[in-house]
Amino acid sequence: MGNDEINEEGKRARFARWEEMGVDRIKADLQAGGHREVGGTRAVRDLAWEWVRKKEAEQAELVTLKPTFWGVGIDLKAIGRRVIRRFKR
Repeated sequence: MGNDEINEEGKRARFARWEEMGVDRIKADLQAGGHREVGGTRAVRDLAWEWVRKKEAEQAELVTLKPTFWGVGIDLKAIGRRVIRRFKR
């Protein structure tokens, strides 16, 4: 195992820590170089960027607007499925 590889236990620990800090805080740190909150090697910063992109995608897909006969509607079934899937994790 090389120095740049991160094992699963390390990933889970980092994800839990970043989850507590929040996406905005981690993203701001990464944009400033990633030395304050994220730290570590280039592989750790790459993993942090991957985590930020994943979290932003989850937030973006929470609400789905669809065209309807009366204008634009919200797909409540899709939102319900996503919320349930998110809490099952």
